[in-house]
Amino acid sequence: MSIRLRLILWHSTVFFVGLVAFAIVVWIGTRSVVYNDTDTWLVRQAAGLDQFLRMETHGTDQAAVVEEAREFSTGLPQGSGIRLFDRNGVPLYSQPDTAITGAAAEPSSLIHNGTPLRMVHRRVTVAGQEFQFAMWRSLEESEEALNDLRFVLLMMIPVFLVASVGGGWVVSRRALRPVDEITKAARRISLQNLSSSLPVPSHKDELQRLCEAWNEMLHRLDVAAGRLRQFTADSSHELRTPVAFIRTTAELALRHPRSEEDYRDAIRKIRDKSSELTGIIESLMELARADAGQTGLSFALLDVGELVTEIRSEVEPFTGQKNLAWAVRPPSQELSVMGDRGALRRVLLALLDNAMKFTPASGRIELRASAASNEVVVEVEDSGIGISDQHLTRIFDRFYQVDPARSGGGVGLGLPMAQWIVQAHSGRIEVISDLQHGSIFRVFLPSAATRV
Repeated sequence: MSIRLRLILWHSTVFFVGLVAFAIVVWIGTRSVVYNDTDTWLVRQAAGLDQFLRMETHGTDQAAVVEEAREFSTGLPQGSGIRLFDRNGVPLYSQPDTAITGAAAEPSSLIHNGTPLRMVHRRVTVAGQEFQFAMWRSLEESEEALNDLRFVLLMMIPVFLVASVGGGWVVSRRALRPVDEITKAARRISLQNLSSSLPVPSHKDELQRLCEAWNEMLHRLDVAAGRLRQFTADSSHELRTPVAFIRTTAELALRHPRSEEDYRDAIRKIRDKSSELTGIIESLMELARADAGQTGLSFALLDVGELVTEIRSEVEPFTGQKNLAWAVRPPSQELSVMGDRGALRRVLLALLDNAMKFTPASGRIELRASAASNEVVVEVEDSGIGISDQHLTRIFDRFYQVDPARSGGGVGLGLPMAQWIVQAHSGRIEVISDLQHGSIFRVFLPSAATRV
């Protein structure tokens, strides 16, 4: 069943049950009030007759008591009456003339000649003699009123039930109309138009929050799809260049007979370009595994100071070739983190490689590590060309290069890979750059003590 039909059924069922319960409560409550009022009147009149006989009767014979009872009965309203008995239950007087008998001290109901009555029975002692009397009141008018009320309540239930079903249909249709519009809009959205959005209702309710959440999700999907398309296009472009170079070099080598040295030179070029292509493919595979949540990292306790010292010997030959001033400042204390040694080593090499590419000859590069609060901070500072604000927000995008002419054969995957590794270690990378004066890359990693 549709949500609309279920809403109507639930609404109508609850309304029907509530309406029936209301009718029952009203009828029972009204009937109880009528009976209580009648019983109160009977008890009050019985007490009055008891007192009247005691006070007004002069003499001790039954005739005097009967006369006083007759006098009292003249004041009773129509539809009520009394019957007087002696101590043995022999009737002495009845007004009106009825054969009503009973022995209930509390008000009770009975049917006499088809007429519903309420009756109370009392014993009274007058001048040393014991008498009994029964006083009653007809419920015929009250029962007729109760029957009319019952009829009205029974007729009211189906009328209001039909109105409830109709009202539920109208309300559910209005309430679910935005859902139909949202459904139609959602069906029009595909991978090609993820930038489209669902209509957001103006009234602040659950549907508005749902549409806003869906639009936010569509925006994230659109951004992710855009990045995927860009990643695919960039990957194709970056892979096409070395493949084309390898193919062209091989074709040129095979076109005409050449000397052994020429063949060796061609093979060396193919080897170098193949190594570059292998590096690109490995980086792409690692990034793909990272996107899939397969980090492949092995965490262990390691000393950042030792890692910085190891990096010094590896980087020194390259800084010497460019005549760069190279300084390493290991920490004055042991800085322990939980991390993957090889992955963190790759981060530092990527940051240093980036610094060497964009630092001119006679420039300066410094690597240092220190402790800050509950974190370990590793910094790579250079005196290179710096990064402008327009590039600073994109340097961690895949395949993005600030200056391709000075990339030294890179394809723009070093910094994105470094950022992913740092984030996998629950850390972060911050960049401070001053155009023409250099940059500082800071890597923040949680200390081992914080993780414990």
